[in-house]
Amino acid sequence: MSIQAGYDDWAATYDLDRNLTRDLDQVVTRRTLAHRRCQSILEIGCGTGKNTPLLADIGEKILAFDFSQAMINRAKEKLPLDHVTFAVADLTCSWPCDDQSVNLVVCNLVLEHIDDLSFIFAEAFRAFDGGRGLLHL
Repeated sequence: MSIQAGYDDWAATYDLDRNLTRDLDQVVTRRTLAHRRCQSILEIGCGTGKNTPLLADIGEKILAFDFSQAMINRAKEKLPLDHVTFAVADLTCSWPCDDQSVNLVVCNLVLEHIDDLSFIFAEAFRAFDGGRGLLHL
């Protein structure tokens, strides 16, 4: 089974399953970012939207993407917010965002699935407005 198919299958129970790594990640992300304010945030590998509510609180415009359509569907159900856009995207291909368009790039529990991290960091750098932002990978 591919990683994508596994996450598609897992989407229905992802938020309910006991997962200490996921839960600790959420705590650490909240502590790290809770007091930031951003105009535009890019969340790569958003899954079912575990960290997206925090990002929606601190950001004016959120673009959250994941390669699993089922995960995106769950995130959309949970977070029908006008300033949050969810999209299906493959992180190993060019990302659907403009150059220097975001103040914060967030990526949690995703990089362990990526073979070529140099491409991920290059895309994050391309999307990132380095004069006003933070990379949280």
